[in-house]
Amino acid sequence: MPRRPPGRCTTCGTRRDAQNRCPRCKPSRRRTSGQKRAEWRWVYDDARWAPLRDQVLSEEALCRAGCGHPPTVVDHIRPHRGDEQLAFDRANCQAMCKPCHDAKTAHETGFAGGGAKRLTTAQVTLVCGPPCSGKTTWVREHAEPGDLVVDWDALAQALGSPHPWDHPTALTPFIAEARDAVTARLSRSHNVERAWIIATAPRDADRRRLAPDGAHVVVLTTEEAECVRRARQDNRPAGTIEAIESWWRTHRADQH
Repeated sequence: MPRRPPGRCTTCGTRRDAQNRCPRCKPSRRRTSGQKRAEWRWVYDDARWAPLRDQVLSEEALCRAGCGHPPTVVDHIRPHRGDEQLAFDRANCQAMCKPCHDAKTAHETGFAGGGAKRLTTAQVTLVCGPPCSGKTTWVREHAEPGDLVVDWDALAQALGSPHPWDHPTALTPFIAEARDAVTARLSRSHNVERAWIIATAPRDADRRRLAPDGAHVVVLTTEEAECVRRARQDNRPAGTIEAIESWWRTHRADQH
């Protein structure tokens, strides 16, 4: 039985091949994708990358995805896409095994699930400030029922910390991974209308790492003396006052 001849490409008019693909447009799309990736590859040829990679792999003995395997690659928690500050920020790097890294990359690029990456319209607000600046209270006053709230202290207690502020050091990597996983999940399809992320983040680079693209950033610059007063009044753990002073030193230095 005779077969219907392939039609023509609606873009360039070239006759399609036996698999109904355009021999001209398909290579063109491949070249465009490759050119975009090439624009970001300079990061891995930069002299700063190799020392940073070695540092991350030496500091983290296991894959940050939690699979239990030794890491072999360094992943950018927030994709850098050529952004120099994101690319070489140690806080934006984590050690992963290759299978976990490939799976994460597939989700970020939209290849997981065989479809294009779906964007959401959630309103995300990153609320930052020194300890005892009132971040949790501020979010509580502005959030509505059903909003997503990512709070370090709340996550710590959910993961087993017996204290609202003084958390066991052993839980720190698990709290950090839980926070990063929830934040990363905001880049995929969901039904949350508003999300609030609570963090100290004294530097602008810290805030860019934690805040998804398009997020609104609120920095509560409650006076240092007031934060110290609240810490003493609430009997905060030892080290809180030092953390307040450190936040303000870092924040002031970052503004110059």
